[in-house]
Amino acid sequence: MRYAAGIGARRGVAAEAIIDLVRAVAAQHGASLSDITLCTLESKADEPGLHEAANALGAPLVFLPLDALKARKGAAPTHSPRVQAMFGVGSVAEAAALVGAGPGSRLLGPRVATPYVACALAISAEEKE
Repeated sequence: MRYAAGIGARRGVAAEAIIDLVRAVAAQHGASLSDITLCTLESKADEPGLHEAANALGAPLVFLPLDALKARKGAAPTHSPRVQAMFGVGSVAEAAALVGAGPGSRLLGPRVATPYVACALAISAEEKE
């Protein structure tokens, strides 16, 4: 199966915070970490924690343009006023998961958030649960 884990994170977030949350969300949905790609905003490409987390998880890391996330924001159920004001999408994690999993993908549930990082998991349209 092909899953995309959308990551929304504050600047300077520790790799451990990302790793722990991705593992928890994957386990919640019965997804194997070997089938997950981490996806986030291209403006986060310089965040060491994201790169360290992807390496530790053995997951590809994909940076997506904000315009692509805005195109899928309507399918995201979570709407954080703070994130909406900053990025123009209600949930970076949910929109990134949907974009990362491809056209016709769907979220397996709303994002799970901590004070520093949020994660949402989407499944590609080609996969059946």
